[in-house]
Amino acid sequence: MLASITGNTKIIGVIADPVSQARTPIMANTLLDEKGLWGAFVMLPMHVSAEGFPAFIAGLRALKNFGGAVVSMPHKVVAANLVDELTPEARLVGAVNVVRRNQDGRLIGTMLDGEGFVAGLACAGYSVKGANVLLAGAGGAASAIAFALAKHHCASLCIQNRTPERASALSKRITDVYPQVEVTTEIHATSHYDIAINGTSLGMKPNDDLPISKSLIARCDLIAECVIAPEMTPLLQEASDQGKVVHTGVPMLAAQMNLMLAFMGAE
Repeated sequence: MLASITGNTKIIGVIADPVSQARTPIMANTLLDEKGLWGAFVMLPMHVSAEGFPAFIAGLRALKNFGGAVVSMPHKVVAANLVDELTPEARLVGAVNVVRRNQDGRLIGTMLDGEGFVAGLACAGYSVKGANVLLAGAGGAASAIAFALAKHHCASLCIQNRTPERASALSKRITDVYPQVEVTTEIHATSHYDIAINGTSLGMKPNDDLPISKSLIARCDLIAECVIAPEMTPLLQEASDQGKVVHTGVPMLAAQMNLMLAFMGAE
């Protein structure tokens, strides 16, 4: 297979900090191989800090054999301000999780997290239509998921965030586009949720706080993750211990992998 890497190989990547936990390279390269495209394209991990991210993005415009990259935490929101053009989905969410380099060096950003998350749930047999949903987070991935939940007709959405102002701002943006969905940032004593989602990075590190409290987990039926590694996060472990149905973050990535590769030209 190594002979397939030539001077014509296009480099695609996954940009994150940290990136050592990323499953994207092995999933993407396996899929490229299945499609007969491995060698024409190869995906590499790209470990870039928040401080170095703007300069790194600028440099990608000059790399003529760069096809694009999956953009992961913590860069999704910043990336939306650094690319040259946003798709309607990315503009609506205000974040980017895939970047494509055009032949002229212009960088185009899109957002697939939301559709990927809903599709991942659907593949596991869960529908968001008519569901009362609790969402932890208001960053790039969480925003994408929030808009996708509203688009796919959830009945209500409660957004919680460590910075309440960000939760309120996201709530207003969703209400402006999907006024038929009940969106709130308040949890009431009688509140019960069909689905609870962690849209934050909490859970990637062993000592992270739970993004959803133990007492609130008890008031939810299905607990779902965006964190991919570890696959069984402390949140999911706690939910499982409470007898709740759990849904890992892996299906979200798997559901959007073909879309990501296609957007970067690997089709």
